[in-house]
Amino acid sequence: TNTPVPPTPTSTPAPASAVIYVSSTTNGNSGGVAYNDEDIVAYDTSTGFWSMYFDGSDVGITGDVNAFAIMPDGTILLSLDAAATVSGLGTVDDSDIIRFAPTSLGANTAGTFTWYFDGSDVGLTTNNEDIDTIGIAPNGKLVISTVGSFGVTGASGNDEDLIEFTATSLGSTTSGTWSLYFDGSDVGLNDSSSEEINGAWIDSSNGDIYLTVLGAFSVPGVSGDGADIFICTPGLLGSTTSCTYSPYWDGSANGFGGEIADGVRIVK
Repeated sequence: TNTPVPPTPTSTPAPASAVIYVSSTTNGNSGGVAYNDEDIVAYDTSTGFWSMYFDGSDVGITGDVNAFAIMPDGTILLSLDAAATVSGLGTVDDSDIIRFAPTSLGANTAGTFTWYFDGSDVGLTTNNEDIDTIGIAPNGKLVISTVGSFGVTGASGNDEDLIEFTATSLGSTTSGTWSLYFDGSDVGLNDSSSEEINGAWIDSSNGDIYLTVLGAFSVPGVSGDGADIFICTPGLLGSTTSCTYSPYWDGSANGFGGEIADGVRIVK
């Protein structure tokens, strides 16, 4: 039998000056900055320096933060890999999203948590429907992905897809409607676990979707692994998704080798 050959990583040009915020599925060290899987670290592409952005253990988070989004007002949306007790909130499920309002960030993170999104209120009830990606669409609506197949009112799909939530209420009592935002299988992401979407940031200026996946991937024009970020420039979104892919950031070339990014945010 023929032995499968892993995809050869695509040569990635250095991105223009930006700060890239990432979290990892495991503990690690990048550029001399040690972090755990509940932390968010920042990489400055203009200087090559890494820094701590959000230290989860400072505010009682000790399990993996497996999805995050940094909001325009500086608050941080977080989802956890497993159910956990969070200060001021009680038990938070892995299908929920909480909001952190910082009073300080970095190596001395402090602030308060509030409820943002209760997944069980709007159909995220199975183990496969745990949230593993948080993004914000250009229209301001919440976009998520799940660890496995999902079925909610208005949308169904798999872990390579993104769904959009139109809220009528948010917080501890959540209500609203779902729709399919991005169908990964339409654009070369298959149902294998390594091409599961693990993080997404959507550029509000042009709609480009910056993606990370769980492991080795190969899509038209780009290949790499879970430490990398690549871009989908959409032609169409929804149930007939089309896009053009391009590489953005090679994690292995910038101190993030061997890690799997499970969240991403870019400030240009």
